[in-house]
Amino acid sequence: MVRHISRWNLTPSAARTYITLLMCLRGSACIYQGEELGLPEADVAFEDLQDPYGIEFWPKFKGRDGCRTPMVWRTDNGYGGFSNTKPWLPVPAEHLPLAAEAQEQDAGALVHHYRRAIGLRQAQVALKKGSQSAMRAEGNVLVFEREGGGETLTCVFNLSDTPADVTLPAGPRETLGEDIGSIAPRDGVVQLGPWGVSITRKA
Repeated sequence: MVRHISRWNLTPSAARTYITLLMCLRGSACIYQGEELGLPEADVAFEDLQDPYGIEFWPKFKGRDGCRTPMVWRTDNGYGGFSNTKPWLPVPAEHLPLAAEAQEQDAGALVHHYRRAIGLRQAQVALKKGSQSAMRAEGNVLVFEREGGGETLTCVFNLSDTPADVTLPAGPRETLGEDIGSIAPRDGVVQLGPWGVSITRKA
């Protein structure tokens, strides 16, 4: 399957919103290698293809190799630090600036957002093991509750580049995940910017 950054043409803000959403959903969270770096789908030339399906049906279907290129660890190695010799698939030049080594040095890099979102999930029983309400859509905004450990969390995600206001359940609320951009409500209403997120708990 095409890497989700390319499949959905995600901006950096949208990518952050989707990983936060994933970590708030009930069930096992699966991250495919390189997603945490924001790697796009690789455009593998026909002569470099290894996937029999891609070779057979190219160019209508280019196969699975575009998402299976080597993990990029370093920027100063032609093979991304994956190997010192030519790997079975090429390392795309556009992947090298996104290497793990480079992102470790950038506080605003996507890999750190992944870590913080995972940390939020691990810290909240409701997210880690709790039940989940039915989802409801308010325009482009997705809303659901997670309940566990005696707490109820309200999770709100603006899945568009258009601002949206959402009224939260009545009562005082504590905002969680401010380090991943979670927005605090005002007077019971959360004002979400494009791809905005709000995760709150009944105070």
